[in-house]
Parts: sequence; structure tokens; C-alpha cells
Amino acid sequence: MSAGARSPASARIRRCRSRCWFLAPALVAAACVGGAAGPGDGAGGETGNGSGGTTILGVGGTGAGGGSGGSGARDGGGADVTRDSGAGGAGVGGSTGAGGSNVVLPAGVSGLFPAPGAAGVCPDPPLRITFPAPPALGMAGRIRVWNAAQTTTPVATVDMAVAMASDTIGGLAFNVLRPVFVEGNAAVIYLRQRALTYGQTYYVTVESGAIRPAGGAALAITSATAWRFTTAAAAPTNRAALGVALDGSASLCSVQGAIDLLPSGDTGASTITIAPGTYHEIIRLTAKNNVRLHGADRAGTVIAATNNNNQNAGTAIRSLVGIDSCSGLVIENLTIQNLTPQDGSQAEALRLQRCDQCIVRNANLLSLQDTLLLEGRVYVDNSLIAGNVDFVWGVGVAYFNNCEIRTAVRSGFNVQARNAVNAYGYVFVDCRLTSDAGLTNNSLARIDAGVYPGSHVAYINCVMGPHISAAGWTINAGTPTASLRFWEYQSRTPAGALVDVSRRVAGVQISAAQATMMRTPAIVLGGWTPPAN
Repeated sequence: MSAGARSPASARIRRCRSRCWFLAPALVAAACVGGAAGPGDGAGGETGNGSGGTTILGVGGTGAGGGSGGSGARDGGGADVTRDSGAGGAGVGGSTGAGGSNVVLPAGVSGLFPAPGAAGVCPDPPLRITFPAPPALGMAGRIRVWNAAQTTTPVATVDMAVAMASDTIGGLAFNVLRPVFVEGNAAVIYLRQRALTYGQTYYVTVESGAIRPAGGAALAITSATAWRFTTAAAAPTNRAALGVALDGSASLCSVQGAIDLLPSGDTGASTITIAPGTYHEIIRLTAKNNVRLHGADRAGTVIAATNNNNQNAGTAIRSLVGIDSCSGLVIENLTIQNLTPQDGSQAEALRLQRCDQCIVRNANLLSLQDTLLLEGRVYVDNSLIAGNVDFVWGVGVAYFNNCEIRTAVRSGFNVQARNAVNAYGYVFVDCRLTSDAGLTNNSLARIDAGVYPGSHVAYINCVMGPHISAAGWTINAGTPTASLRFWEYQSRTPAGALVDVSRRVAGVQISAAQATMMRTPAIVLGGWTPPAN
């Protein structure tokens, strides 16, 4: 063979890899490379030997002289996956075992997750159907999952004709918007919580019209063998370190699934590492201590969905991520975005209540009204909080260090602190107050002084954009007394000049000694010094 020439086998492997991008890297390697094991012969293709993973047959394109791949006998286990009109050689791979079935990908479908024939699948997978071009979502038709051992009733149903469904998350009932999304060229379907269990084989059916491929083609999966997979035999035993990944490369595929594995009241430390991707979840964590939610990428690990007071009335159930009765919690290196539109009612991205010695670090918290609710002792470091109406609020004490407080979409009020008289409230140190272009007359904080006479908000050495009003503060009811503490110290413009505070309403410019005290987290947070990492 001349220098630079490639063997037919290597060309087949390259084609296999290019068409198996939807699988986790480990599955791609197993499917397209494999090792030594029993042969599996596909009609119209070549014999391939391999072990581990899923055998991908007939992944070549159609052409003259090409037959349908994957219809021959196979001696080693795993599912042979073909396209309806696939031609070409057999991929190398396939898990050893006692036989298996040929599975045909529906016409026009590029990939499925979980992969047909896959074993060891997480018990909480978002179903993914990938096409050559972006699909559309239908307004009728059902996606259903069945336990292969009991096919009388599906274990999960997503009805495209139903705009709102119910689910139980963290022990509470929630209304959730139809859990089907388009991501690039894929339709992604989320199942209800705990629909699947360990050590079971399931299959998926899709009624015509539920998902509409580009170009007007129809998609229907009706066979009990077309999209079939088996979940892992048992839950991971090491609860101190759990992984979450949408592509199945970790033991869990959802953040809530990982949280549910942690025992309530346990004081042992647990880290949940969340791989990059968009997780369309409402999340609730209650009475679980020393938990670290660690995103692999601040911008790339995204928890994004819709929840609000219109959808689920009440502070306890309207947030996207809700944390109750915890200590030692750390949320870091990720983005949490409540997708509720403007004027869609209160919609916290993150709610921390009865949260003692809790940390939010290197995070983006995005919503519009009531973005961040804090109660307890909370330290927020190097994070972005965006919103417009009371988008930082609550009754606890919180210290914000080196954060960006961004007013988005329209002007409003940054903070509403409902702390008790003589207690510290919300302290912002070395923070930047920014806004979308063109916004003006935004307030640093507002309060009903008659209801919350001791409200405390302090801005220490913060940079304030021109969207902040000259008055600075807003008293929307009641008469302020000496108990009210709206404090500033050396606020500066983005250009570095001291802000003109001569027209401030109700606020006080504090002394250097007071500012030094406010710069000390342990003083603000009742003796607690947050750890550096």
C-alpha cells in the first residue's frame, strides 16, 4: 500500500464514527473499533470482528450495487443498527452475548439516544431523536416508553396535545410545561421523574405527527424492537462523587436523578459533577447537607426551563432550582436560567431557604422578576445575577463579593431585603451594577418601610452604571426610621469617578470604619468565614 493510502477497514471506521456522533465517546469507540470476538455478518457488507458496545451495520450511503446492510446472521450479542436503505460494509464491534436482533433506524433519522440495543443506560435518560436537519414539534401524537416485561401500560407517556403535565419532583407536585424541546437537529424528550428503574429493558414508540422531520416527512416508531435499551443493573454505590451527563457517559443523566440518590439528613460530603449541556429540569433539594453542585463549564453547563407563580403558585414551588433546609451547600461553575418571559409573574432562577453556610460561586443566575431568593447565611462570589424587579430578595443575610448585578430588559429594583431590625441584610462588596443598553431610572433597592422597617442593603466600593437613578433608593410605602439602613460607600462610575450622591433618598453614606466592617464576611455572616474553594 502506498504511503498515505488508507485501508477499506479504516475508511469504514471513519464513516462509522462520523455517523455515530450522537453516542457517548466510549460507545462510539466500542461500536466502531471493538476488539476480538465472535463474527457478525451483514448482507451486502463485510465480516467484522469486535467486542463491546453496539455493532453499527450498513452506515454507508446508498449507491449502485449497494444492498441493505445488517440482514445477515450474527453470532455475537448487541444490536445491529441499520438505516432503512443503508449500504456498505459492516462496522467493527458488538458486545459478546447470546445473539441479538437487527434494528433498523427509521428513514430520515440519524441517531437515537439511548442507542438501540444499549445496555447499562442511566435510569433517567432524556430521549433524543437526531435528524439531518432541525425537526418541528407536533401538536398531537404520543411518545411512550414501555417496560418490555410488562407491556399492558406504558411507564411514561408524553402527549404532544397536552401543553401542561404534572410531575412529582423532590417529593412535591409540580406543573411542568410539555417536556419536549428542539436542540439543533435533535428532538429531546424528558420523561417524568423516576419513570424508569434499574435493571429493566424498555422500548420507545413514537406516534406519527408527534415529531415532524424537516421537509414534511413522517416519523413513526411502532415496533417493540426498533428502539430498545436496558438500564444499568444497580445505582452507583459511591454517593460521595456522582456524575451527570446528557449523553450517558456518567452514571446519571439528570441533575434531579443524582440529587434523589443522596440520603436525607446525611452529613457526609457529596459532589455532583454536571457535564456540559442544557438540562431542561425543575430541581428541588431538601434536607441534604454538604452537597456540591459543580458544573463542568460555567457557560456550557446550563439548567434552563420555565417555572413561575402562574405555573406553580407559591414561593416554595415556583423557582427553577429550589433548595430547602440545607447546610454546607455549594453551587458553582454553571448557569441557571428561568425562561419565564417578561411579566410572566415571579420566577426565581435559584431559591435558597433555610440554607446555612451556603455558597454560590462562579455562577450565572438569570431570570427577570425575583431571580434570586436568599434566606439563611449565604455567600455569593464572582457571579452574575440578572433580572429587573426585586431580582435579589429575601429575609436572610447575604454577602456578595465581586459580582455583576445586571438589570435586564427593563428598569426596576435591584434588591428587596426583608431582614429583621438590627440584623444585617444584603451586602455588596466590589460589585458591578450594569444594565442592558438604554435603561434608566433603576433603583438600588426598594422597601415598604412600614412592614420591613429594618431593611439593610449596603453597597461598598461598587461600580454603578448610568441606569441607576439619582435618587438611588425607593421607599414605596411607610415612613423610614433610624432602623432602616440603606448604605453606600464610595460608589463609582464605570469611568472611575465618584458617583454624585447629593440627591440620594433615604440612603446614608457610611464611614470608612463602617465600610471596613462590611468588607469582612465573618462580621456580616454571623462569625462564618466562607472557605476559598
